[in-house]
Amino acid sequence: MNTPMTGKNLLRLLPLILLAGCGKTAGPVAPQGVGPAIQDVPVQVETGGEVDPIASPDAVHGGAFASWQGDYPKSLNQWLDYNSFSVDVSNLLFEPLLELHSTENRPVGDLAQSWEISPDKKTYTFHLNPAAKWSDGTPVTAADVQFYYDVIMNPKNLTSLFRVDLSRFSRPEVLDDHTVRMTATEAHWKNFWVAGQMYAFPRHAWADKNFNDVNFDFPVVDGPYAMDEIKTNRSIRLKRRADWWGRIQKYEQGKYNFDYLIFKSMEDRAKALEFLKTGGFDEYSIYTAKIWAQDTNFPQVQKNWVIRQNVYNDEPKSFQGFALNMHRPVFQDLRVRQALQYLLDRQLMNEKLMFNIYFLLNSYYPDLYPNNINPAVPVIPYDPDKARALLQQAGWQVGSDGILARDGQPLNITILHYEGSDMRHLNIYLQDLKAVGINANVELTSQATWTKRIDNHEFDMVWANWDAVRLRDPEEMWSSKTADDIAGNNWPGFKDPEVDKLIDAQKTEMDLDKRNDIDRQIDQRLMAQSPYVLLWQTGSARILYWNRFGTPKYVLSRYSDNGPENDPLIYWWYDPAKAAALDDAMKRDVALPGLPAEVHYGQ
Repeated sequence: MNTPMTGKNLLRLLPLILLAGCGKTAGPVAPQGVGPAIQDVPVQVETGGEVDPIASPDAVHGGAFASWQGDYPKSLNQWLDYNSFSVDVSNLLFEPLLELHSTENRPVGDLAQSWEISPDKKTYTFHLNPAAKWSDGTPVTAADVQFYYDVIMNPKNLTSLFRVDLSRFSRPEVLDDHTVRMTATEAHWKNFWVAGQMYAFPRHAWADKNFNDVNFDFPVVDGPYAMDEIKTNRSIRLKRRADWWGRIQKYEQGKYNFDYLIFKSMEDRAKALEFLKTGGFDEYSIYTAKIWAQDTNFPQVQKNWVIRQNVYNDEPKSFQGFALNMHRPVFQDLRVRQALQYLLDRQLMNEKLMFNIYFLLNSYYPDLYPNNINPAVPVIPYDPDKARALLQQAGWQVGSDGILARDGQPLNITILHYEGSDMRHLNIYLQDLKAVGINANVELTSQATWTKRIDNHEFDMVWANWDAVRLRDPEEMWSSKTADDIAGNNWPGFKDPEVDKLIDAQKTEMDLDKRNDIDRQIDQRLMAQSPYVLLWQTGSARILYWNRFGTPKYVLSRYSDNGPENDPLIYWWYDPAKAAALDDAMKRDVALPGLPAEVHYGQ
């Protein structure tokens, strides 16, 4: 399961259904069938404020960008249908009060131009930018922010996932047209960000609507893009707003540069890659090591018409591994949990199956350390002899049938997996488990059954792949209070008094860097207690894109808070000179000058 943060949703600790797709190639200014170039309404840029250090001063407006987005969503309203497609689109149509700075761990205003935090850290007062306007010219007001709260908290609306955090707040107070105040029931660092992630909804346009019916029709927006064309079950096209109020802000200069953004639905990844080769869309992110190693050296890449790059930045990285259900008595013994880690031949799998692209995890928060490696903890090796010794210490003895047993009961372990998933890694692991006498097997279920079983703690081991954000809250995943929750994130049912104390200490620490220090202490304890059999993680974003675009200095942003696939939508631009050179090279069938195969942020 994944819990990614996409777009400007910084705290949404919820399963996100990842969709993927494709689009249409960008032309010189406006591709065929897209429409005319957009002429901006002249604005006076605010003299105060700061620039986004990722955005390039060389960026220009124009052209189009087609991206791959996958299964067509049942709604483009992320508050009703939370998936990657709807999140990507919604965050281009609507704006929150604030976001995280692109290179520093501090907030930057979007709708809000300033704010205050009360001494008890429970009340937050936001002052909206008086220039903020809806696309119909109506001012964005504090009442629109209050209306957002009312819509989300209305039990008739299908917004329960978003009510969890907001339920800790009383209804926002409208102090005047541009001032709104939020008050929480208890102090917690996360409250500020929950309040700051409030959006504004157009009360004047939606007051009489059933929100559950607001799925594809968004005529009134306050973000940088507006809906342009919908082809049901095929594609969504957005048009850059010439009159977007946000262009007055220095922080938005050099961003949202494409006149048109095209999201086209295509389910099959292999077909999507083939579609990229034909110019069907403009960028393709690779998540499978085999595809990257074996299938991305096609002629267009060899001629540098399509750029193939590994981009290394500081994108938050979490972990993946086998969750050990500590509700099961067998996994309540630390020695058994440790033995299972020693029986996983990660190095072999990385070499034979993944082309040595991944690094082996020795942390639950790898990005908190240089090179993603915790220097205080050794990387656990494959060591069957060590595993046998630990199991023997725990009282498990090999019987005449070759199976480990204790008190007459065999050591049975079932790995829950869903149908259609890759079995190559599991088959290697099963062989090594059985070699020491563990009666191990895999149970394949439908994905729906797999999810239900996990929600109800009905499994022994299960492979989990978690995503990460800069604003970490370890409580949901590691607090003893969540160990028995149904459909929670604490899959192992982990309970540890030391971790609970650290989580409590973190709650009222407003400084992100200090909270990260606490997270490192939590990490040390987690490594010692082994609630997961850790696997591996990738250290870079692997991307292919047509060589017609200008990019920031390091191609992607520092943290890829919007996701590496979405950085281009925000920071890239159509470069007419590059496009002309590409067209000429393709006509003459010659190569273009190459670009670095690897890009490292800050180097």
